[in-house]
Amino acid sequence: MAQPYLVRVSSQKGGVGKTTISVNLAIILKALGYSVLLVDDDYVNPVVAMHLGLEEVGSGFRAVQRGRTRLASVTTIHPPTGLHVLCGELSQKQYDPNPESIARFARMLHQTKYDFVVMDTPPGFTKEVFVNIDEALIVMTPDMQATTSAIRSSQIFDRYHIRHSLVVNRVRRRAFELSPREIESAYGARVEAAFPEDDSVPMSIAAHIPAYLYRKRAPFSRAMLDFSRIYSARGEQKESGAGGQGFLSRLLGLFRRG
Repeated sequence: MAQPYLVRVSSQKGGVGKTTISVNLAIILKALGYSVLLVDDDYVNPVVAMHLGLEEVGSGFRAVQRGRTRLASVTTIHPPTGLHVLCGELSQKQYDPNPESIARFARMLHQTKYDFVVMDTPPGFTKEVFVNIDEALIVMTPDMQATTSAIRSSQIFDRYHIRHSLVVNRVRRRAFELSPREIESAYGARVEAAFPEDDSVPMSIAAHIPAYLYRKRAPFSRAMLDFSRIYSARGEQKESGAGGQGFLSRLLGLFRRG
């Protein structure tokens, strides 16, 4: 059994839609037939539970990372989708995980049987970049400040030889916005996806329903679905490289037998 494909969703600044991207990526991968664990690793402002309508669920991330409980004991299942979720903890107490707890948590995640683990992380540079992940997904908005911050993040990931991708969120195609081509020129690599500003997103957050489930035909949802298929291929590539049959091959086999 191949290890899960770990995606660290990050941003240098808040307000760019990092949690929205994390939640909907996990939801769509689950809808595509994968087993997925969504981890609220944002110990500064953990709101994954709110996005999913799981506000009454007890938190578990800190206890698991500190080694006080098993992952399976505090993993919550999102009723509408079956997505597995490790919720964060809203607390006034500052939490700064040490390298030992981070390493232990990483080993725990790699020992799971999920196809994908999507980690929503705090804005800015944190020690989690040292976790043995497959990819860091950098989320930004199409403005100069966010571009500068994204480049800073990419330089950090490059320094530690961590694969990273860039997506642009809340695109309105206004004259004052940076175009994808301008961002790519500054970033030095391809922008994987551009998600449009879409009223269905704040409406879905207010309703505590992920945008993809709230309105599947909305522009944001369609763009998220196309983007999520990129990860289907990357997960397939990782498992095939490890000698496995491959996620998509197994799914196709199920359809043929059906």
